[in-house]
Amino acid sequence: MTMSEFDKLAENYSRCYGKNQLRFGSKPVLIVIDCVKAYHDPTSPLYAPERFDEALKSILRLIEKCRAVGVPVVYTSVIYETPQSGGKWYTEKLPNVLCCYDAGNPFRDFAKGVVPRKDEVVVLKQYSSSFFGTALSSLLASWGCDCTILCGYSTSGCVRATALDSMQYGYSPFVVKDACGDRHASVNDSNLFDMQAKFAEVLPEQEITKLIDGIKKQ
Repeated sequence: MTMSEFDKLAENYSRCYGKNQLRFGSKPVLIVIDCVKAYHDPTSPLYAPERFDEALKSILRLIEKCRAVGVPVVYTSVIYETPQSGGKWYTEKLPNVLCCYDAGNPFRDFAKGVVPRKDEVVVLKQYSSSFFGTALSSLLASWGCDCTILCGYSTSGCVRATALDSMQYGYSPFVVKDACGDRHASVNDSNLFDMQAKFAEVLPEQEITKLIDGIKKQ
């Protein structure tokens, strides 16, 4: 989709959905979604270097920033002990790529530079949303979280599903556009556009950083 087409679509969406914005809370949590080697290794079926390698740089800066100011960081990853644990999504629809997340497969290790600390939580899941079938919502509630900062892979899949569930569980989702990756720019940008219109705030890294800095001034 060209920029002019996006501009026309923005006008259409604005008439329909309006221009209301979510409020950034005082107790955000950064959720790093499925930032694993499968997207960065040339031998992996999920490899697509242009988008993911650039997104990783932003992800690492976000982790560093949140740690520096005391914003909790949660990491998610998919794991399958058997194909059957992924249901029909694994056994029928996507066995050729979900096998990257088999237990023991090095592709499911976190990407270079993404190293959870001992005091940071890793949430393991079997499906797209970081909330579905996990204790993430309960964890966020126990911390008093009021909004989530989302980044990771892929924009159209696990990031989008997590953003939608974040909204549905009551945690306002803020998606960091520079820190998300997908297989093609048009897919990435279309999903970011649609999330912004319907159930999330999609902001560049620089603006998210300013919001994080603003917490201390409240």
